Amino acid sequence: GKIPPESTLIFNIDLLEIRNGPRSHESFQEMDLNDDWKLSKQEVKIYLKKEFERHGAVVNDTQHDALVEDIFDKEDEDSDGFISAREFTYKHDEL
Repeated sequence: GKIPPESTLIFNIDLLEIRNGPRSHESFQEMDLNDDWKLSKQEVKIYLKKEFERHGAVVNDTQHDALVEDIFDKEDEDSDGFISAREFTYKHDEL
């Protein structure tokens, strides 16, 4: 039902898995589908979809678009529409 304003919400979160993410260079190479040493929004979106599917999560295009935009806002330092190998850092929970 509806939650009244000023209500206190309590979320129970179950930790399902802890794992090390791939190293930056390896992640970048896996995402760089055309080997041009830069990531397009489409390449990042494809990678995210594969990762979500691999872990059994629902693929939501709207959510993926928002994640890609957030990643590019943070990583595309020169605002050229691509993330270069130099700009790329692996700090994203969503990746």
